[in-house]
Amino acid sequence: MKKMGVVAALLLMAGGAHAGAWGEEPAGSSLTLSGTIDLSLQYLANSGEDVSNTDLASGVMSASRLEFSGSEDLGGGNRAYFTFQPQFDASTGEGKETFRHSYLGLKGGWGDLTLGRQDTPSSFVTGYADPSYGSEYSVMNNMQFFYAPYRVNNAIQYHSPDFAGFSGRLMYAFGEQGNTKAGHFMSAALEYYSHPLYIGFASEHSYNRDIDHLDDLRSSQDNYLSVVYSFDNGVEPTFMFHTYDGYYTYAPYVGFDTSGWDVQFGVRWDIDGRNRVHASYVHRHDDNNTDVGTADGVTLGYLYGLSKRTDLYVNYSYVRNSKSVSVPYPVTWSTTPLQGQSPSAVAVGMRHRF
Repeated sequence: MKKMGVVAALLLMAGGAHAGAWGEEPAGSSLTLSGTIDLSLQYLANSGEDVSNTDLASGVMSASRLEFSGSEDLGGGNRAYFTFQPQFDASTGEGKETFRHSYLGLKGGWGDLTLGRQDTPSSFVTGYADPSYGSEYSVMNNMQFFYAPYRVNNAIQYHSPDFAGFSGRLMYAFGEQGNTKAGHFMSAALEYYSHPLYIGFASEHSYNRDIDHLDDLRSSQDNYLSVVYSFDNGVEPTFMFHTYDGYYTYAPYVGFDTSGWDVQFGVRWDIDGRNRVHASYVHRHDDNNTDVGTADGVTLGYLYGLSKRTDLYVNYSYVRNSKSVSVPYPVTWSTTPLQGQSPSAVAVGMRHRF
């Protein structure tokens, strides 16, 4: 499975070369290879059996990945397109089992329709409100989206055109095959953007099997509200509020029933186009404090642009798990803290986009 991304990439490149040899490129069509390589020296504390650990980490600011994308002008203002993103560990060169994106789309004046593995409506609504835009050290990712879906398989999504600053998103994911609702996911979002103000709301409902009783089907409900304001001096304060209720799984390992809310206050500042800073604070209040619990987290970051494609960065993240629960919140998804631990991490690295 780890080699699938590399194999698929080679097949796609071979397919592109074959098309070029046997026929002319259709008018208005394109095929692009791009991607991101992100590596950093990382120090972790209280994130597992080792009290502290220093290693080379891949994907702290952005997931290391290849991206194959293409589009074709169909006429009449319509366009077909695709995106395929295999991920890899840049420190070893090994492909990861889970692909980041794999979808096909059709768009025109009527809107945008996509099919496949893709981001949920909530990831668009909250991603813009995340000061670090969903980095590995983001406390929004690691606390507010803790086991809540942000990218799903077998999904159909519709994004409406813009009407006086308003646009909407609808998604349905089919989940498992057969006559069952297991894995089914439904979501709707409404966004408003008219500079300098952004407001977004998303509501999602999902069904999952109880990992301890596979014949039982359980559900969960998540709601998200995001607000971002852009000042002319490059400062953007951000806000996000999230409620959750139901049964959540990370199959086949963890499943728990809980409810609660969390809130994020953040800011990012593009100082001069080259120097950028961001900060984010999250407070999560859990009603049960049994499997997951009440906690506070913070992320701080600085990026220096060597060019438009290459950045140097320093990131710091800390989560204080207030309760000694069985599943504490992490500072990065590459590690799992033990019960009672409050993890922290710092990374110094470089990101290159090509």
